Amino acid sequence: GKKKFLVCTSTDCSGKGSAALLRDLEDLGASCGFEAQASTCLNHCGKGPNVQVSSDGKNGNVIEKVADFKAIEKLIKSEAGAEIKKTVKAVAEIKYDFRRGKGDKPTHLEKAWKLLGGSEEKAVAQEPLQASQLLVMRAREVVGSNPKSALADATKAVEMCATSGQAWVLKATACEKLNQFEEALKAAEKAIELGEVRDGTGIQRRMKQKVPDKPKEPEGKEAKDKDKKGSKEKPGDKDNKKAEEAKAKADKEKAEAEAKKKEEEKKKKQEAAKKKKEAEAKKKAEEEAAKQAAEAEAARKKQEEEEAERKRKEEEEARERAEREMREQERLKKLEEEKQREEQEREAKKKREAEEVARKAEEERQERLRREEALRKQKEEEARRAAERRAYEESFQGRMEALFGCCRSQPIDFNDKDSEVPTKVVQ
Repeated sequence: GKKKFLVCTSTDCSGKGSAALLRDLEDLGASCGFEAQASTCLNHCGKGPNVQVSSDGKNGNVIEKVADFKAIEKLIKSEAGAEIKKTVKAVAEIKYDFRRGKGDKPTHLEKAWKLLGGSEEKAVAQEPLQASQLLVMRAREVVGSNPKSALADATKAVEMCATSGQAWVLKATACEKLNQFEEALKAAEKAIELGEVRDGTGIQRRMKQKVPDKPKEPEGKEAKDKDKKGSKEKPGDKDNKKAEEAKAKADKEKAEAEAKKKEEEKKKKQEAAKKKKEAEAKKKAEEEAAKQAAEAEAARKKQEEEEAERKRKEEEEARERAEREMREQERLKKLEEEKQREEQEREAKKKREAEEVARKAEEERQERLRREEALRKQKEEEARRAAERRAYEESFQGRMEALFGCCRSQPIDFNDKDSEVPTKVVQ
């Protein structure tokens, strides 16, 4: 069945904004297919604003702390199973802030008109339901200070959406402020018919005190007049009187029959007009529903296109990002390879330099060893030669002594020219 949200309007919840919450849910219910009504205390004080969900006359869960627009959206989605359309949601958020005095109210209204068509006139023509709700909201804001303007907005709202109980309440309130009591009474009665019992009854009671009832003919007055006339009548006129009374009775019955016939015709016309109006309202509602469905379909397609475009852009960005990352990785890899190559070249250079230093050192060592070995050999050769010379000299001296005898006390010096050496021996 159709879901109904019962908004607690007790003292505790009222202090937390339940009155504004009720108006928010009433407006959204007209678009999302649920009802919203005021309720007495739901016995969840201190946790408000509280809303009880009702379906098929059975009260269900009490949802606590419906204190912001996200909570309202969650409530509608989870309990009524409805998704708020994009435009309706945007306008509802503006009305939420407007009702709670957040920001500049004229600016809020201007934004809402732009969302619904660009201007107030276009919004009224294209989105009558949403526009009527904005007019009611504006009328409520100024009904105390400018009831004439409020009445104009409320009247326009009623013309656009005759089933809006709050529009009739605002019309009745504005008429009361302008001392148009009969119109206020009619508007209040209409509001009560549409379910606005709480607000409408108060206005109706006040207006009934101010609108006088039509005076009725006092009972028995006609009989007294007849008695007076009868006392003056003469006895000879009795037959004439009876004839006149019969004629008057027939005329009266005829008049009553004609009046009854006219009344029945009037009722038929009213019923026909009512049916026609209902048919027109139904047709208008169907057209509005079809229009909203078409707009919803267009919005859905647009959303799908936007989503597809967003995904395409994201994929393109991801591809470009991947390419950039790949290029960056390649650049870093090249830098790393160059760095490694330079490091290898430095290491090779160091190694070559170290090898060159070692080679030179080795060559110097070998040269030093060679020189030392040559010097050693030279010294050994000199020593050998000296030893051979000494041995030769020693051996020669011995032979000389053997040849010349042992009488010589001095050895022969072959280098001395004065030495007495036989010529034969020398030769």
